Amino acid sequence: MDFGIGIATSSDSWKLAQRAEELGFTHAWFFDTQMITGDCFVAMAAAALKTSRIRLGTGVLVPSNRIAAVTANAFATLNGLAPGRIDFGIGTGFSARRAMGLGAVKLAEMEEYIRVVYGLLNNETVETPIEGKRRKIRFLNPEIGLINTKDPIPLHISAYGPRSQAAIKLKSCSGRVAWPRCTARSTGSTSATSPSSSFAPSWPAGSAWSASSARSRPSRG
Repeated sequence: MDFGIGIATSSDSWKLAQRAEELGFTHAWFFDTQMITGDCFVAMAAAALKTSRIRLGTGVLVPSNRIAAVTANAFATLNGLAPGRIDFGIGTGFSARRAMGLGAVKLAEMEEYIRVVYGLLNNETVETPIEGKRRKIRFLNPEIGLINTKDPIPLHISAYGPRSQAAIKLKSCSGRVAWPRCTARSTGSTSATSPSSSFAPSWPAGSAWSASSARSRPSRG
């Protein structure tokens, strides 16, 4: 059995991640709440340099906090620091957006965000709206080793409510969404692999991203 820990992100979060690794924890999840805690990607980078086994993930990333291209680049950079140990946790946002007087991101917007992030991580050219116009973008030189797009980064979707869980299950099982290792899960558990729901999404053959079972973990976003 795997166990994860949720971390209120700070400049020295690596110490907690390091200690969690020593105690046998397998996953460390970093909050993405910019008005309350530190920056998750900065903290994950420090933890990547101070650990060797524990998996590091966003718990959970809020799509509106940064454009998809920046997120894909950040994950690919972290993947270079800790190859094969990075997880992409995402949700529609609660604390991070409520703290700025905003409601949750729409599920359709999160879906589009995931599509763009994983398209870029798969070294594809993706078309997406940027500053009011649809534009085609891709990583220009991943082969020179500045980022790592070779090791897979599993996707973890935080779905608190029954409507979001039902929507994710419908889209995944119907094949309408090509999400890599797509899982809908309950949150609030400290277990990294307590199944809540498991789906087998459609994903291109030969892709580095594959389907996996659901995993629940703390969520703050």
